Amino acid sequence: MTAPIIAVLVLALLTHSTLSLWTHFVAVMRLKMLRDEGTLTRWQRVFGTYVLAKGLLIDLVYHLILGTLVLMEWPREWTLSGRLWRLSTTGTGWRQRWALALRVQLLDSADPSGLHRG
Repeated sequence: MTAPIIAVLVLALLTHSTLSLWTHFVAVMRLKMLRDEGTLTRWQRVFGTYVLAKGLLIDLVYHLILGTLVLMEWPREWTLSGRLWRLSTTGTGWRQRWALALRVQLLDSADPSGLHRG
């Protein structure tokens, strides 16, 4: 009885952490766009610093634990974005296909440059 409950809780935690990581990424990219346009206000910068710090913490934990388990390699970069960039551009096989798909589907269009380099 407890195994299905634990499985549901783990799945919920993974889903929540994935959505939280992506949401923070999109928010930070929007703030980057505002900064580059010169329209970022003081309060947006204050709140954005908090969002950036929290997002980096989520990224670090997610990258070290889930990224290592899913991609079956130890990280060489500080962020998951950096690892996805490396694997999508210089990797081979299934890791390259996964990294490229994740980067293109989730990161590139949110980055103001149109290509997220990590």
